Amino acid sequence: MQVKAKALLFVMSMLSISVAQASIQIYPSQGIFGLEQGCRTDPNKYEANGSSIDCDFSRAIDNPATRKQAEQIFLQSLKQNFGTQIVDTISQKTKNRTYIASLEVLRASQYIVKKDSTAEIFLPVTLSLKLTNVLSGEVIYSDSATLAQPIQVLTTEIESAATKAAIKQKFQSTLLSLTQQVTQELKSKLKISETETQVIDQWKSYLVLDKGFNQGIAAQDELSSTDGDLIRVVHADSDYAVALPVLMSGNSKRFSKVSTNTRQAMNKPKALVVDVLTYQGESKDLIEQIFSDAVGEQASFTLTPVNRRYSAMAQSVSEQTALAQSEDINQRELPEFFIRINVVPVIAYQQQIGKMTRQQVFHSEVFAEMIDQSGRVIYSAHATDDIKDVISEGMGFSLEARKEVVLKNALLKLGQKFQKGIQFTRSDLKVSGSSGQSITIDDAGERLTTGMKVHVYHQDKAAGRNILIPTWEATVLERQGAKVKAQLDFPVSSNDRLPVRSGDSVLLDSSAPVGDSKQSRVLCPGLHTEQVGEIPFYGFGPLIYHAFTSQSKRSFYATGSGFKGQTSLKDSVVSMTENAGFKKDMKVNFHIPQNECLQPVFKIEVKQDSIKCNADKSNCDATLVMASGARRFNDKAEKIGAYGLQQEIGLKGIDHQHRHEMYNIQMFEALPKILNQIVQKADSTQ
Repeated sequence: MQVKAKALLFVMSMLSISVAQASIQIYPSQGIFGLEQGCRTDPNKYEANGSSIDCDFSRAIDNPATRKQAEQIFLQSLKQNFGTQIVDTISQKTKNRTYIASLEVLRASQYIVKKDSTAEIFLPVTLSLKLTNVLSGEVIYSDSATLAQPIQVLTTEIESAATKAAIKQKFQSTLLSLTQQVTQELKSKLKISETETQVIDQWKSYLVLDKGFNQGIAAQDELSSTDGDLIRVVHADSDYAVALPVLMSGNSKRFSKVSTNTRQAMNKPKALVVDVLTYQGESKDLIEQIFSDAVGEQASFTLTPVNRRYSAMAQSVSEQTALAQSEDINQRELPEFFIRINVVPVIAYQQQIGKMTRQQVFHSEVFAEMIDQSGRVIYSAHATDDIKDVISEGMGFSLEARKEVVLKNALLKLGQKFQKGIQFTRSDLKVSGSSGQSITIDDAGERLTTGMKVHVYHQDKAAGRNILIPTWEATVLERQGAKVKAQLDFPVSSNDRLPVRSGDSVLLDSSAPVGDSKQSRVLCPGLHTEQVGEIPFYGFGPLIYHAFTSQSKRSFYATGSGFKGQTSLKDSVVSMTENAGFKKDMKVNFHIPQNECLQPVFKIEVKQDSIKCNADKSNCDATLVMASGARRFNDKAEKIGAYGLQQEIGLKGIDHQHRHEMYNIQMFEALPKILNQIVQKADSTQ
């Protein structure tokens, strides 16, 4: 079985030009990434953020000969397809047009399908090839391929030394085959565009460019000159852009950018996936890629791709070349929005339904949220998928293979919800007063909320046209009716500390009015979901969180406690800024509402004497008694109340052997309506 993940290539033919015309260089990075964070020893163990790499795979390729062979295949194939564009060094002059080609193992698994006296051992491996801008960490190309060719052995020989040797050999050959495949396909799949612009004026330390988002220049773009100078776009309008120097050794006037983005994607807010929570060893990179492909280019925002192994790769490249990295890397700005994905463990079981047939049941639940720079959740979505297969003995897919399919289906639905469910509007708010480091903004439409990060723009003339210059970044402090007070944090240009004047603008991409931030909610820091009862259920915390973030009239912040094993929002963003090329001195200060916080609580029990079964307990009726809700705490950590409901759920046709799995599926189906009632009750409570 061979599966190819869709490449992240969204290119308009009118913008595309050949790689040779774009005159980029490709530097092959030595080594294989993705193996530095441990391996998975027990595929049946649930572990938050567990490794997606099987330990047998790690051991199989942990030898110089195999890795050397993979590197040789990688290098030879690149040289065969790209000739002189493949370079063995990076100079200061060519660094802005050189992209690092790297190989990364996204996942390596093994699972066994027994068939009477024989067994098939599947060994799926997914390998990714990325082209990364070593100065910024931006990924301009990413493609992956999966190979899962099984080996057949006698059931009695599964644990034998011969089988172990066969697994080792198959893992090694699979790595080499995938290296050849993804590298050969790079030539045909890599379609890039190059956009050129020139400096037409200078306003203080700001450079005014003759092209804007209509021509493919976007905010946060990094443009380079043939002399190796580097500038960053801080504002883009339809037909002009404003940039600041990053590294200027000369007096360049012409700059260009290389990308694989479409022109339509340029005038959209950017969002970054900062966390993917998993429990069953799923590959976070594959999850993000499936989700990103489903979001697609029609969404109202653009996903910002990064290389999670950027720091390791940049360090490796600096050791392999004479390029001085210290002043060049870690210059990237944070995007406007963040996305977190939560993958609840897939429920899977099989039961006998006839002498020769079995039924396999699979259920997947995935959640995701978009968060602004204040930490406020602006959109939350939940998607699910079910598969029921009736198979004959010795036929059909394995449980592990179908678990991957049901999860992929759920992620595709989740991405489509983000594509259709988020719509941004551009608001132009006005500064009505300024005093020292404090400004007042008119916001009758309630677009701003406490903790939100905004930029202040000054209007002036340059190159014979009216332009907007971003002068300060500010943080919203409080609201008083239609007036909002904000604190000036730091100037956009460190060379200019320009005064903010009445009439200056605050441009804002927002999805909906946010209302009074004093009534906002958050999960209590330090208080995780409390669950009581004999039935393990991973889904309650994410379900009630989604209910509040999607159904409540009040704002909800992602800045409190997370779920079991989840990295806090601030820590996940900080980790990304450290490892994906963003500025080292980035100050990540999210808002945490103080006057009220929530702790999800859940109790599930089987009602006494409610279980009635047939003789072999393959068909039972039962009643679940479920109490669900959230405790309320004030700013002194004192309990001040609770929102909740108790409900009885009658179940029929439960197989006693798989009762916990069946209970979980039933709760996933019943809880959303109950939790929405709890949210309505909470909103009506003062």
